[in-house]
Amino acid sequence: MRIMKKKFTLSNYVDYDFSLIGICSQEEDFKLCFFLNQALQLDFERIRDIEILLPKQGNMVSFSCFEYTDLDSDLSWYLIANRHPASNLLPDQKQTDYLLRIVGEQELIDTTQLVNQIKEIPCVLTAFVIPPQDVKNIENILL
Repeated sequence: MRIMKKKFTLSNYVDYDFSLIGICSQEEDFKLCFFLNQALQLDFERIRDIEILLPKQGNMVSFSCFEYTDLDSDLSWYLIANRHPASNLLPDQKQTDYLLRIVGEQELIDTTQLVNQIKEIPCVLTAFVIPPQDVKNIENILL
């Protein structure tokens, strides 16, 4: 008697243990970081860009990325540019200029209050919660 081994693989698994906020602002990335740092008492720092390959054009494009890690609450904050002349990082979020991704214990985050605080920043046109599970190409922003 021959026993067949079953092989199980996980593909395209995404852990949605993060909040995602879309921000519309015409300011440059470093200026928006400055205003977010002031308004939310954060300390964003520039980290390596996110690079993706555009299949149709066959070239790499870069999107700026900033990080802040709050050691007290164990939350990691990422501000990621969503726009590039060639494409958007998240193509289904065409109206969004920047993405604010917050990783960690979601119970510690009041996203409604956070969105309201972001909307009060003078250079922000609007901000809104984006359900991560509804976003195509979400793997583009997973660092």
